Amino acid sequence: MSEHHGTRRTHSADSGFTLIELLVVMVVIGILAAIAVPVFSAQRQKAAETALKADLRNIATAVRSHGLEAGSYPWADDLNTAGTALRTSAGVRVVVLSRSTTDFCLVGTSTGAGPDTSGYAAAARLSTRLMYVSATRPVSTVTSADPGCLTAPGMQFDKGYWDQDGYHVGFPPI
Repeated sequence: MSEHHGTRRTHSADSGFTLIELLVVMVVIGILAAIAVPVFSAQRQKAAETALKADLRNIATAVRSHGLEAGSYPWADDLNTAGTALRTSAGVRVVVLSRSTTDFCLVGTSTGAGPDTSGYAAAARLSTRLMYVSATRPVSTVTSADPGCLTAPGMQFDKGYWDQDGYHVGFPPI
């Protein structure tokens, strides 16, 4: 068996990475960041929409319960004066658009829910994607093809909204 003794490369104090090695590392980090940022943004938007759906369901449940007791769906202020303390998650706003004796319409948005593409958000003084719930329909996203309860006939407009601080009379601030 023959031994092969090659020259051994020793690192001195002035040796380091070459410019090519540094550039390759920077390119790899850039590619990973380009992949991760959109995925992270999409997950944040999904989380915001999930919180919004849960808050809409909770408030709709309170409206339904009060409606069953009273025989018709209440105005939002009626829930507040009845001692029904409702709050939303941070960044979520639920606007009471209307109610009738047989239906109600709650519309909500979240700061992270994405932009409104339906054109209906301006009616509720909002600019982000809307979701709604009514007595007859589950929580759904408002689209231009399906505005949901926003255009239902016979609905009366109620000025009030919930946010993380509770219920407020009037229009939400822009």
